[in-house]
Formats: sequence, structure tokens, C-alpha cells
Amino acid sequence: MERWSGRVALVTGASVGIGAAIVRELVKNGLIVVGLARRAELVEEISAELKGAPGKLHALKGDVSKEEDILAAFDWIKKNLGRIDVLVNNAAVLHISMLTEGETSHWKQIFDLNVIGLSICTREAFKLMKEKGVDDGHIIHIN
Repeated sequence: MERWSGRVALVTGASVGIGAAIVRELVKNGLIVVGLARRAELVEEISAELKGAPGKLHALKGDVSKEEDILAAFDWIKKNLGRIDVLVNNAAVLHISMLTEGETSHWKQIFDLNVIGLSICTREAFKLMKEKGVDDGHIIHIN
């Protein structure tokens, strides 16, 4: 992990669960982490708890099912941190139902967040990595 110290990571769905655990470990290992979540106040609480850790955590409010929120997050990263080295696509939603009984609104929500949002984040991260000459970046999809 030493080679990633000081590098920039974006973690979506960073407020609870797996996303929060990933954020904690990255900051403890010296990365500059942007935690993107609808409940940014929870990411801010994690940031306060990690005060004094080798890395830094920035909380950004955003909904990964909304393209404008994703684009705003990448704009913030570019303006404030200058680059991105790691993207962890962790934000997701799950509605369990039989195909014959599922609700269309649930399917749309799943598709918008788990597929479209993930794809937009990946596109934007790749574009910024390429623009900044990052040739060893990582994009990780949590499923």
C-alpha cells in the first residue's frame, strides 16, 4: 500500500457498510480519499474519527444515480485535488423480487444506480486519469 500513499481515491457509497470500511482502510494507509454519499454527514463523522491518520478524507454529498451529482463530484476532485488514481464503485441498491412480480420502479432504480451510475463514474475516472497521465490507476467495482 505504500506506493498509494498520497494518491487520490474516490469511493462511492462511502457512508456505511463496505464503503465506510474501505474509506477507513484507505485513509489509514495514507490515501487522500473522497467519500461520495447521499448522507455526507456520516462520511464527515468518519473523517473526524480518522483525525491524525496518515491520509485525509473529504466528504462529498451526491447521489450516484444522478449524472449531475457524479459530474459535480469529478469537477470538485479535478479543481481541488487535481487528479484521481483509484475509483471504488461501491454505491448500489438491491430490491429482491421475482421477475414475474417485480416493480418497474425498483428495476429502474437498480439500473440507474448499479449500472448507469457505475458506468458514468468509470468513464469520468478514466477520462481524468488519462488527462493527468495516470497510467497505473485502478478502477474497482464492488458487486
